[in-house]
This record gives sequence, structure tokens and C-alpha cells, in this order.
Amino acid sequence: MNDHDLKQLWQEQDMTLAPLTLDTVKQEVQRTHRRVARRNAMEYAACVLVIAVFGFYITVFPSPLMRAGSALIILATVFIAWQLHRRASNQALPGAAGEQGWMQHQRAQLARQRDALRSAWLWYVAPLLPGTVLFRWGVEVDLAPGGPFARGWAANLAIALIFGAVALVNWLAARRLQKRLDQLDRDAR
Repeated sequence: MNDHDLKQLWQEQDMTLAPLTLDTVKQEVQRTHRRVARRNAMEYAACVLVIAVFGFYITVFPSPLMRAGSALIILATVFIAWQLHRRASNQALPGAAGEQGWMQHQRAQLARQRDALRSAWLWYVAPLLPGTVLFRWGVEVDLAPGGPFARGWAANLAIALIFGAVALVNWLAARRLQKRLDQLDRDAR
């Protein structure tokens, strides 16, 4: 077999895709539903932990800057939890809808998640910045050297990189969902 034969074989192969069945579509919808529910449960648990830790900091640290920063971080975390529920919670599964209804639901759910991830820098990362800056300012100015937190430009740079990484990870996830949406649109034709 030479290159020409391989090319001809490749060009003549059957390219028809197996049609999507209602069961396949339902399984994909349910998988997405479980993944979103799991992610949101972990996010809500992280919110509870952040609120508990920074609530503790308010009572422990005498620095007004650290206390104010902690309070702002708690408020930002409550806002984030609300936004997560508002923007990225699961939509109700369709009842007795046919294949088209389930496909429309899946597309709408993926678009909702994509939009939430695309804007996460605005409602997930940005609200934490003022409190973090105030808290870090208190660490740098009011906390005695050798305290429980790292100090200096390296510590602040590491925190900035973490914020940047969170924004980047969400942006990449949104791109991945967009590719999946594009695939769904191609398959629907």
C-alpha cells in the first residue's frame, strides 16, 4: 500500500456519525449537572472556611487595618457566594422533554457556566482585592516581625500571582466550554 492508496482509503471512509440518542443526551446533561453541583458545593464550603478564618482574625489581631481587611474579605465572600448561586447554579432539569428539549437545556447550561466563568474576574476575584490589600497593609505595617504571615514584596507578589492564576483558570475553563458549545452547534446541524 502506497501513499496514494492510503489517501484514497482515507477519503472514501464512511464519515457518518452515530445519531445522538435521548439516553446519551440525558447522560451528558446529568454529568454536567453533577459536575456543577460538586464544584458549587466545594466553593460554598470554601466560603464558609474563609468567613470563619477571617472572622477569627477580627477577634485575634488588634491591627485596625487587618480587622477592616478581614471584614471586607468576609463581605466579599458573602457577595461571591451569592453571585455563584445567581450566575452558576444548576438550572432545573427538563421533565419529560424530548431529545431537543434536553439538548437545548444542555446548551443553555453550558452557556450559563461559560458566561459565569468568563466574568469570574469581576464577581469572584475583584471583590476580594480591597480586603486583601487592606489586610496585607496591616500585616506589613502593624504586625510585629516574625508574626504568622509572610511579609515583603515576595509575599505580596505571591498573593497577586494567586489572584491572577484564579482569573486565568476561570478564563481557560470558559474557553473550554465555548469549544464544547461550538461542537454542540456543529452536531445540531
